[in-house]
Amino acid sequence: MKKNNAGPAVLSRSVRLGVTGFFALYLLLTVLGWLAPAPAAHGTMGGAGMYELVLQLQSQPFERLAAMSWWQRALGLALALPALLVLGDAVRQLARVLRQFEQGVYFTPQVAACFRRFAGGLLLGTFLTLLEPTVRGMLFGLLEEGAGQLRLVVDITGGDLWTLLLCSVFFALAQILHEGQRLADENSGFI
Repeated sequence: MKKNNAGPAVLSRSVRLGVTGFFALYLLLTVLGWLAPAPAAHGTMGGAGMYELVLQLQSQPFERLAAMSWWQRALGLALALPALLVLGDAVRQLARVLRQFEQGVYFTPQVAACFRRFAGGLLLGTFLTLLEPTVRGMLFGLLEEGAGQLRLVVDITGGDLWTLLLCSVFFALAQILHEGQRLADENSGFI
């Protein structure tokens, strides 16, 4: 009996393209947000109301970004790069997993390892993303006001904590999947 895996293949491809597109947009908005900040856009929607579109970096409103010198914005982008690189690698690992799913390959050691690297990268990248504003604030404070005015400001919301929890659960599930795959491979050698 032939398996029909067109549904999972299409879903995997859609998710892969969606996640890759989302990350590309996130990367573009982060880079442009630091290097070429734009003010909010205002307008009306044909008499049905008004809208306001604000693209704002985490804890950095347009007015503050526009007032920064080019080297401060470049430094801000440089501080964001570690999280972007880790998240980019996590997206690459997820794309590898989803490509395997598209081909009908689901539970192999390679898939489990890639999923574990994705989950670890997602957790680390999320942590670095949340840590970056604190490091940036301390560094900018040192550069602007000197060591006598060093401030430590940690700004974490409930949504941030939920995101960390979700990433931690992904990581735990990936570890379980990887260990289960390892045990299955080990036990298949005894049979």
